[in-house]
Formats: sequence, structure tokens, C-alpha cells
Amino acid sequence: MKTNTLLRTTAVALLLVLGLTGCSKETTTGLNTNPGDTSEFVDKTEVTATTGFGAPLSLGTTTVVTFAENTAFTPGAYASNYQKGMVANKFDVTIENKGTEALDLSSISITPTSGDNNCTDILDGDNNINGAPTDPIAAGSSTTFTYGLGCNATVGGPLVLSVSIGADVVSVTGTLK
Repeated sequence: MKTNTLLRTTAVALLLVLGLTGCSKETTTGLNTNPGDTSEFVDKTEVTATTGFGAPLSLGTTTVVTFAENTAFTPGAYASNYQKGMVANKFDVTIENKGTEALDLSSISITPTSGDNNCTDILDGDNNINGAPTDPIAAGSSTTFTYGLGCNATVGGPLVLSVSIGADVVSVTGTLK
């Protein structure tokens, strides 16, 4: 009797599975099967200023930014985004607020490249590389933070940063150390 019940249960389950597989039908309605050219939807940022490492740069009348000369460093054991073989560099960024209102730093974005080679941000508490500050800079004040990066490139290769600070986009050029 147990075998009979088991066979019936198995047969009913098999019939249900087979019956349900035929319930759906293929539909392409609503699917974007040919997206076409979407480049018009991508923000194209234009560089508003260029500088090198080590020179202060005024952005309008309210902000001065300085990218200190980059140096090589050895990331700690717990550094994020670092992979062995990358060229690791770090530099200090100083931002001075000469305006009359606080300067919001939460939207700072730094994108490093080295020619056609990939670069990435490195966060490394052992080397005091903790990312850009998020607290606003009070009027008449400044802040300095250390930025780290790793590139799948070679020492002496080009280093280009695209830095967004508010509405300004700064291009910073140098070489990997």
C-alpha cells in the first residue's frame, strides 16, 4: 500500500510539473531588444581647468585646490582595491574655501587613468588613506586628505586625474612614480 501511494504521488507531481511548463509562452513585448545609440544620455563633462601635481589651482574666486606631488608607496596588508603588481601612488589634496559659505565636499570624484591602463582608488588605513572627507569646509578654512591609487601600468607611465569638485572638472597630469 505504501508503494501504491508513493507511485500515485509521484505521478501526480510529474503531471503537475509537465502541465505547468506549457503555461508560459515566449513574449518580447516590452523588452528592449534593440537599444540603439544611448550616448545622448551619458553626461559629457568638459574640463574646466588643468594643472599638474604640486601647483595650487584657483577654481573661481572661492576655491583653491592643490594636488601635492605623487609618490610611490607600499599598500598595507588590508588595503582595499590593491592587487599585487599594480603601481601604487599616493598624494595629498588640499582644498581651501575662500568663499563666505561652507563648501560641500560630499560630491568630490577622482577618476585616475594611465594611458589605456586601468587604475583604481586604494583605501588603506595603515597608510592614512581614508578617501575624501565628507564634512563641509567652513568659510575661510581648508582641509587636506591623502588619496591613493593603483594602476595596472609601469613606473614612469602617464598619470591623469579627472577630478570633479562641485561644477568644476579639473584635469591633473603627471607620471607614475
